[in-house]
Amino acid sequence: MSMSRSRSVLPPLLRAALLFTAMMAALIPMSGIEAQRDSGRDGSRDNRASDRRIGGVPRDVALEVTRIFNAASTRRVRGEFNLASTDTVRGDLAVLDGNTRLAGVVTGHVVVLNGDALLVDGSRIDGSLTVLGGTFESPERPNVTGEIRVWSARYRYHESADTLVADTDFFGRWSQWVRDERSNSSESQLFVTTAHTYNRVEGLPIIIGPRFRARAEDTRIRAELFGIFRTGDGLRWDRENLGHRALFEVRQGNRHGVAVGGRLFDEVEAMERWQLTDAEVGLNAFLFTRDYRDYWQRHGGQGYVSLFSGRGSELRASYGRERWSSRRMRDVWSIFSGDTPWRVNPAADEGVMDLLTVSAVLDTRTNPENPRSGWYLRGEWERGSGTIDRFGPLTAGLRGIPTEPQGSVETEYSRAFVDLRRYNRLGPQAQLNMRVVAGGWVNGDALPIQRRLAVSGIDALPGFDFRRMIGSNDVGTCATGDESAYIALGRPAQCDRMVLAQLEWKGDFRINLFGDDNYGDRRWGFNGVRGDGTWVIFANSGRGWLVSDAGSPTIADLTFGRSKLPPISGWRTDIGGGFDFGSFGVYIAQAVSESGQSPNVYVRLSRRF
Repeated sequence: MSMSRSRSVLPPLLRAALLFTAMMAALIPMSGIEAQRDSGRDGSRDNRASDRRIGGVPRDVALEVTRIFNAASTRRVRGEFNLASTDTVRGDLAVLDGNTRLAGVVTGHVVVLNGDALLVDGSRIDGSLTVLGGTFESPERPNVTGEIRVWSARYRYHESADTLVADTDFFGRWSQWVRDERSNSSESQLFVTTAHTYNRVEGLPIIIGPRFRARAEDTRIRAELFGIFRTGDGLRWDRENLGHRALFEVRQGNRHGVAVGGRLFDEVEAMERWQLTDAEVGLNAFLFTRDYRDYWQRHGGQGYVSLFSGRGSELRASYGRERWSSRRMRDVWSIFSGDTPWRVNPAADEGVMDLLTVSAVLDTRTNPENPRSGWYLRGEWERGSGTIDRFGPLTAGLRGIPTEPQGSVETEYSRAFVDLRRYNRLGPQAQLNMRVVAGGWVNGDALPIQRRLAVSGIDALPGFDFRRMIGSNDVGTCATGDESAYIALGRPAQCDRMVLAQLEWKGDFRINLFGDDNYGDRRWGFNGVRGDGTWVIFANSGRGWLVSDAGSPTIADLTFGRSKLPPISGWRTDIGGGFDFGSFGVYIAQAVSESGQSPNVYVRLSRRF
């Protein structure tokens, strides 16, 4: 594929802005020096309760408390928290957006974010205490083994895929202006961050623009107006590299309530986002020239209403109109690229569509980061209707229509998707977890390419290589014919329907090499090498298929009726095991339903599910 290498000169205003940003990034870290100055460690604890830092929260402190909050072993609390004198928290404790009263014992570090901390007589903290965005009160001699640090400046953060992310980017240091009150508050920001993740069609998409949030009692208002700049294969100021995202939302209620909003967008969307996390996809692309997602362009608007309850449970309905178009693969940069070319980004169906979507999330897990028990359910139903001006190509025999029809073609379809997970605690150190993922065509015309599915990759069937054809009719991707033709198309997902079942057995383990005995003399203390995690044994089985009622041709072992599930004997199955350390895991998987497949060793930056 030949690609244009022309480069246009950046506008002078943009060059000046980038230069100013770089200068500020170099100067800003100095602003936190005074705030980081510690009180003298002279053995007196009497003055530490009033050791209140002024200025903004230093970047290293914000990252430290964020790491503690996101750690799998940390007990996380949102809102008010009261620890009775008879209770003990074993390990670290992190409280977000609420006041904390401790009368019992905490055997690790304590972090209070955007709330006040109160220690009463008899309480004990075996680690350090850090309070951001609040005050600290205690007896004259608080029983805290480590350091006590208090900053009145609020802890700024956002959430991504159930993970807390500190707003410490260098733009935020100089571009935020904030107004806060106790019961009512408003916040305005000039916000700069990445849109989602590094990929082969955008490079690193950057969003910049104003964001406004206001609160009055239980009513919240949020407004955003962001421009999107895509680095692509060069910093060119042209239509391909520009987009936008605007949102306005009113939310009524605290733990339970309703939200109404609307949004306008011109952005790149990923297909099959249910597999892997943004961090894993972006890191593979940036380091190894491997992008495990496909992308297309969405330009339009949408209105929505949602009912929410508790932590993460929501029922949502939306309706909008948008134009779909394809995105080409760009020659974006990667570190260890060598001579490895990027996988072609598959062409999408192009046209104007009206979309009605109903989705629901139910979450009863004990902890989203490290669930020990509970249910997680995410479901979505979508009805699309509109006109297709250009159909993307599929492998031989899957479509009986030209990719460039004469005039627009009316289309209407329905699609559903379900991700159901059950976590079972068998004992203090053992779990048995199950997951079923299913989705695809429900009725109407054939699904557009960007709404088709595949069962492939390390998140689904890690014992099989990513979208590699096995035989002339592949049950993982529904690819047909010669594999070289499939590779030329970019290895698109082509199935009308798919199903995947996953089972894992987990148990805790602890590594403590060389011990930690000090032989009764602290001068000879040795901490050794420690590590906590879980061992995992797993099995996965699933496949994709075509549906004759969806307009797909009859192909042996691939096409079935709308009410028929393919026999389990035709499913792909693998088994494996590994070690999960919370923030990353190392695994090995072996295909058992197909002979001749080599085992795959891989690393995950999150839990399997």
